[in-house]
Amino acid sequence: MSSALEELVGRLGLSDDEALAIFRLEALEAISGEHLHRPEVEILDALTREADERVGALALGRWLRGTTSTPTPLELLQRADWGAFEHALADWLRDSGVDVAG
Repeated sequence: MSSALEELVGRLGLSDDEALAIFRLEALEAISGEHLHRPEVEILDALTREADERVGALALGRWLRGTTSTPTPLELLQRADWGAFEHALADWLRDSGVDVAG
């Protein structure tokens, strides 16, 4: 995978198969960087990078899979519901006492 996608996948603790399914990519597209035209990769990278800086990747990964909300953040990604994922992330950070205003 290209570095931006690889960092995003690592930050979220996704498997390669999960990442390919979420972004609807073939393995060669991910490796060659053909996903770069997908704005959601860049947006999710920025959103999760900020969350990682504030709470850490370990907490971010636990939230992604371990939340009690339905649908889970991982399910939102799998449904390509980027807006709902962004709202869920902001709510989680706010509820965790993290200053999301910067």
